[in-house]
Amino acid sequence: MPEPVEGFETVGQHRIHYAKWGRKGNAIVILHSMGVDDHSMDLLCEALAERYRILALTNLAHGQSSVPEENVTLPEHSEILRECYRRLGFTPCVLIGHSIGGRMGMILAAEHPEEVRGMVLVDIAPPDPVARSWSSTTPESFRNRKEAEDWLKQRYPGFDPRYIENRLRYGFIEQRDGSLKPRPTGSPTMVSYSTDLWPYLGKIKIPTKLVLGGNSQLVTPEKLERMSILVRGLDVAKVEGASHMVPQDKPDEFQKEVESFLKKLGW
Repeated sequence: MPEPVEGFETVGQHRIHYAKWGRKGNAIVILHSMGVDDHSMDLLCEALAERYRILALTNLAHGQSSVPEENVTLPEHSEILRECYRRLGFTPCVLIGHSIGGRMGMILAAEHPEEVRGMVLVDIAPPDPVARSWSSTTPESFRNRKEAEDWLKQRYPGFDPRYIENRLRYGFIEQRDGSLKPRPTGSPTMVSYSTDLWPYLGKIKIPTKLVLGGNSQLVTPEKLERMSILVRGLDVAKVEGASHMVPQDKPDEFQKEVESFLKKLGW
């Protein structure tokens, strides 16, 4: 498969890295989870690139995007990413949002329904609005590729081997001495848990699918029931054997769920 076209968009003081796949067809925009980047769903992008134009954006404080010095709220972060996909010609689109990317998707679908024709939320629900401090659990460096690979396998035990290789390629910067330095995977300036997302969910009118990890406990039965009431016609699917990291644990099964949604949507 051909490599994606990569680049940057600058919005205000923020620099966002992106990867674009495909040259024809309707638009899909991918917003990733914490800890990864715009290459987090490369296998899906490769599979869909013949039929769709796909834009994957890297969240602030992740990968090659800039790390904000001042606090950025979730609605502000959402609008920064929206400005990127609007400039790059990816409206109207179908949004695929994983974890915090899904939370931003909730805001964008609620506030800009004319730009978002459908949405796939991946193993996410509105958070409980509690004070929560951010801290990194990633070592500052690894002595070599093997050490980084072992750490990835321990951190993400369910990852398909193709995504272990993906993370080794895109998640680190190799130093002259052969050691690997992780790219950014978060920052205390990224404020998300203080945003009440339930009012946004109540405004969503577009077709929406929620893909859950069979082994994940993040979306509780109570939250799932409330989401189903607020988002009329919410399509819920569960990928057995997957953790919260559904696209990376079970990429083939995740692709089937996305494609079934796109087909039903007529996109």
